[in-house]
Amino acid sequence: MTDGQITKGHLITLLISSAIGVGFGAGWWFFGASSAGSTPLVVVGVVAVLALAGWLALTARRGAGLPAGGGREESPFGKQYGIAVLLMLVGIFAGARVLSGVFEVPEVVPAWVLFVVGLHFLPFAKLFGSRRFLVLSALLCAVAVLAVVLAIVGWTAAWQLVPGFGGAVVLWATVAAGLLAARRQGATSPAS
Repeated sequence: MTDGQITKGHLITLLISSAIGVGFGAGWWFFGASSAGSTPLVVVGVVAVLALAGWLALTARRGAGLPAGGGREESPFGKQYGIAVLLMLVGIFAGARVLSGVFEVPEVVPAWVLFVVGLHFLPFAKLFGSRRFLVLSALLCAVAVLAVVLAIVGWTAAWQLVPGFGGAVVLWATVAAGLLAARRQGATSPAS
């Protein structure tokens, strides 16, 4: 987030990026749960999403008294952010097309998507001023590689299950780490 005083602008940036993490984590989780055909795993995902959404709402409420600052002109959601997202989308769709159409290995696509998503977080470390994005990038890429390795050695379900559940856990853990760090930095007050 920042080394200086936390402002409403910083908190808003954290809340937006965290909501994105919760949402995409949910997508990965439910992909894994549908691949596993497990209703209990769907329920676990719903509970996790509701808990994280509640935590986000509580953080927003508790941070209402923060000083102004970190406004639109300081927002990391600008041109560089847009370029990183655009490159990710091009990489996902082009790679999926090549893997499915040219190499005829559509089962690899979830690992490819997770890997490209991981890579797109690299510039966010500088953009958002947080090394947490480097960790997020490395972990998502590692989960994607793990899926490939496990599938190659014979666990074919790894093509869906590892990116699904692994991607969700990494994204949700990053959201939790960000919210905990914000609380430690004084962005929220338990008495609010």
